[in-house]
Amino acid sequence: MTAILRTALILFLAMFPVTLFAQTTPDPNPAPNPEQGIGLVAEAAGAVTTHTDVQTGAYILRLSNVSPRDGSFDVDMWLWFRWNGADVRPDLTFELANGVITSRSDSQVEDDGGINYATVRVQATIFHDFDVRRYPLDNHVITIALEDAELNNTQLSYTVDQGIALDPAVTVAGWKVALQTPNVEPHVYDTNYGLRSAEAAGGTYSRFSMPISLDRTSYGPLFKAFWISALAVLLGLLAFLIKADDLDARFGMGVGSIFAASANAFVISDALPPTTAVTLAEQINLIAVGVIFTSVFISIWSLRLRYADREADSLSLDRTAMWVLGLLYLALNALVMTVDLS
Repeated sequence: MTAILRTALILFLAMFPVTLFAQTTPDPNPAPNPEQGIGLVAEAAGAVTTHTDVQTGAYILRLSNVSPRDGSFDVDMWLWFRWNGADVRPDLTFELANGVITSRSDSQVEDDGGINYATVRVQATIFHDFDVRRYPLDNHVITIALEDAELNNTQLSYTVDQGIALDPAVTVAGWKVALQTPNVEPHVYDTNYGLRSAEAAGGTYSRFSMPISLDRTSYGPLFKAFWISALAVLLGLLAFLIKADDLDARFGMGVGSIFAASANAFVISDALPPTTAVTLAEQINLIAVGVIFTSVFISIWSLRLRYADREADSLSLDRTAMWVLGLLYLALNALVMTVDLS
């Protein structure tokens, strides 16, 4: 019995230091403390008491996935920053005000004639509210906007540097791409984000913006979107060359044309974001459907004339309607393409 107690005591004493060590050894990979991270950012921003002007520039390598429907596009670019002093690191604290950075390279500060210089390669998704009221003849000005995530405009201000450009290889299908004049302006956030202890609501930050214009260069997108609709109208008008009492051929062409134009409307809506405006594309398609519907109603009128033994009047109505509706279709399309009716 004594031997058993002695053995148990030895085992207990052998395990005690291990347990004590496990309780007192710090975790080599502690979980991050969000409150501590916020405090460090606030402390770093609050420690900057001087104002720094940062010369900022960009060289845009690629624009891709430009999607009016999704309201976004992707950009691949180099950014550079030039500044004096050691209080700030704008290459580490910048963010995209209207986008999300998906990849960024590491940066190192170099001395460029007594000025701090740093470059960062950035790949990001930019969000933009595309105005599609004139689609598919729509022109846009998309913008890439930078702000400092920590320092307001009393601590850091951007200025436009020289050398900002688009790479000659930058293209966007269907549009001519051109860089507009970059600018810097203050941006006000009129809120305290729920921080009741803040002295004043809101904050003003320096925003560096690079506008890029996208201009349609041809009517190719218009033709691709509406050749089926135009063909449906043509078939609907050619039905007037068939006698009104030839019911299968006369009304079959008209009804088939209506279905073709209606199907084209679904194709157009799939390329556009949700909007309450009647876009140019929808206006053109509505004109096509309206002309085809009118041709069907005139065919019914012409058929009634034939049933009344007024064949000459029926033929005259058919020929007149074909030319009048054809010219009306062209005139209405020219009107909506030159005048914004949305």
